Amino acid sequence: MKGSITLFLKGFLMGICDVIPGVSGGTIAFITGIYTRLINAVKNISPKLISDFFRDKKKFKEDVKNLDIIFLITLGLGIITAILIGARVITFLLEQYFVYTIAFFIGLILVSSKIIYDNIKNHHLKNILFGIIGLFIGILLTILIPMEINPTLLYVFFGGFVAISAMFLPGISGAFLLLILGIYEFMLNVIRNISENIGFFIAFILGAILGMFIISRVISFLFEKDRCKTLYFLLGLVIGCLSIPIKKIYASNTAWSITTISLMIVFFLLGIFSVRIINIFEKRKRA
Repeated sequence: MKGSITLFLKGFLMGICDVIPGVSGGTIAFITGIYTRLINAVKNISPKLISDFFRDKKKFKEDVKNLDIIFLITLGLGIITAILIGARVITFLLEQYFVYTIAFFIGLILVSSKIIYDNIKNHHLKNILFGIIGLFIGILLTILIPMEINPTLLYVFFGGFVAISAMFLPGISGAFLLLILGIYEFMLNVIRNISENIGFFIAFILGAILGMFIISRVISFLFEKDRCKTLYFLLGLVIGCLSIPIKKIYASNTAWSITTISLMIVFFLLGIFSVRIINIFEKRKRA
């Protein structure tokens, strides 16, 4: 019972981070010591389960045992609970304190790029070139993706597919990926009012499930092929896309004053400090 409560709380902490752009739920999983178990459990979920169910019941039972179902359910309940609560809190903060909240997010996102950099072992010119490519694509996305998007079911499905990749990538936040796609605030509203937006909610979940099957394997392949080039590309992408939240502040109807700017700087630094604390715990865990 005690172990289940602890696991639920770990999931809750992951869920809170999953609704905040800049903090990766995967990083929290690593710090709390469940990252490897989580990745293995997710990888064991595959279409093979369905074929074994119809073809070989004995093999199907073995597959189910390998799923680590109790672990996934308990952790999942913690994540879902936190997301439901966190979505309401973040929505309130964005509505009442928009520029301060976005400034906090920018601090989180900026320093999370340092986490990606710390995971890169080789800084050869070829690897750096992949970072420049990622930077270019990030800036291009900023230009091409409009500030206001009218999401379709297919676009939200794609958002779920992309956002789940943050679980497997160091320093990348699923919420930040939704921010890049322009549907972060929209999805917060969907989570707050699931009954009124059930179609979008199901589309997002289905996209996330498909993403778990595909993204986990793609990332494993890319990391095995060349981890450093992959991480440099992600680093460039994160830095390039930083202009998206900056654009949101610029476009807001804020009455600028010395007090407003000073508070923005405070919240920006608070965001940096928050991730640095998480990063210190992660390094201690690795040691």
